[in-house]
Amino acid sequence: MDKLVEKVSPVRVSQSVFDEKRGIIMGFLAPGEDLIEGFKKICQKHDITSGTISCIGSLSRVSIIQINYENNKMFYSNPLTWETPVELLSGNGIIGKDEQGELDIHFHGVFVDHRKSLTGGHFLNSGNPVAATVEFTILVSEGIQPKREVHKGLGYNLFSFYDSKEID
Repeated sequence: MDKLVEKVSPVRVSQSVFDEKRGIIMGFLAPGEDLIEGFKKICQKHDITSGTISCIGSLSRVSIIQINYENNKMFYSNPLTWETPVELLSGNGIIGKDEQGELDIHFHGVFVDHRKSLTGGHFLNSGNPVAATVEFTILVSEGIQPKREVHKGLGYNLFSFYDSKEID
């Protein structure tokens, strides 16, 4: 009796390597991993709460907000989604802490869709799963702690930057 042999393609899992001497993490997020949550997992793995992220790759869908301007007032759009894959041409973000002291990532990017339409914006915390890969570099900051705070004049929750010795 012949046995049916099922071929299973190997599953790729997210990977990162930390060069602690230089304060650099390089790696990739695997297919299906959500962009922001994936970055948070990498930061938690390496105990990072401060730094910058840059990346390239592809996403199977996108959830962002963009800036609007009407009647001399700036505001942000409702969430916008692309339900088709996009090429992430450039992504950049700040790693810090939110008002409750939890890990927070402020991330913007530029992407192109299958119609060759170029756009970008502020990526939401979920709804951005990796398609093939997102390759990234994190520059870790020692001595500086970004912390989200409400900026009363603007009405936005923005990062302020502190000497890490002066903040809990």
